[in-house]
Amino acid sequence: MYSQLLIAFASVAVASSTLYTDDKTQLKAAWESFKADFGRKYDTMDEESRRFYLFVENLKSADLRNSQEAKSGGSAIHGVTRFSDMSQSEFESSMLTSDPSMRTNGGDVAVIDTPVDATAGLIDWSGKLTTAVKDQGYCGSCWAFSATEQIESDAIRTLGFSTTKLLSPQQITSCDTKSSGCNGGWTERAYDYVKKAGGLETNADYPYTSYQGVTGTCKASSSKYVVTVSSYTTLKGESAMASYVQKTGPLSVCLDASSWNSYKNGIMTSCGQRVDHCVQAVGVDASTGGYWKVRNSWGTSWGESGYIRLAYGKNTCDITNDPTYVVVK
Repeated sequence: MYSQLLIAFASVAVASSTLYTDDKTQLKAAWESFKADFGRKYDTMDEESRRFYLFVENLKSADLRNSQEAKSGGSAIHGVTRFSDMSQSEFESSMLTSDPSMRTNGGDVAVIDTPVDATAGLIDWSGKLTTAVKDQGYCGSCWAFSATEQIESDAIRTLGFSTTKLLSPQQITSCDTKSSGCNGGWTERAYDYVKKAGGLETNADYPYTSYQGVTGTCKASSSKYVVTVSSYTTLKGESAMASYVQKTGPLSVCLDASSWNSYKNGIMTSCGQRVDHCVQAVGVDASTGGYWKVRNSWGTSWGESGYIRLAYGKNTCDITNDPTYVVVK
């Protein structure tokens, strides 16, 4: 069905390189394709009318973002995604709730002086020191996913954990009382929780249930803990981050994802600096025109099979805000 959407816009794209059109027939066809592709059904005609209006507004927003990317020399393409019937405020309140004010500064700070290798090409740890892409659903638990994924990566790297051994973001979401569950948190708060609790369960023992935005009550069992955090470290600067990723492994990062609701593919260069989302940097190409490969937690149907590329060397989306790794045991 999504191919039909592309066909519906083909003549418009050729003529004006835009998604929005004044042709109501094409807009209606695009809307029907969107609903079919993402399984949308609305309870009332009033609700459908409102969602159609937001869909059209999101087409205009995607056009603007594509124009900004072209002007800044980026290759990112914005278009129709699962968020295309949501207002910007709805998207941000349900998906982007990481709160920098919760930053604890309780870890170590490291400055890496090892030069970045600009000739190495893409160093990519996905599938080697990471588990598969996950989906947080419509719960603002990205901070818990980012922390869990970093713990997984460092456990794979230093303890020999399998890349198929998933840890429990639900435990952190529901049990970290210093954070706000689906209403927000921060990765360092999550590390502190795991350290204080004494461990983290597997996702198999404590599966994720907050897809629809319900934080849930804590049901952790210390008898099922398989790994814990003994300390965590924050890196300073993009060069230090790149050197670490090139030589060691992934990093948890928190950044501005306010324009990611329309991202389809390519290297993003036009991005804000208001930090609201935590994810994981799993790879880097530090060459001229290079990029960060970032794993998101919105499922594999979003972006480039769940990943996004951000221009390297420009602090794109404020990716240098709070990069962390952990020591696990």
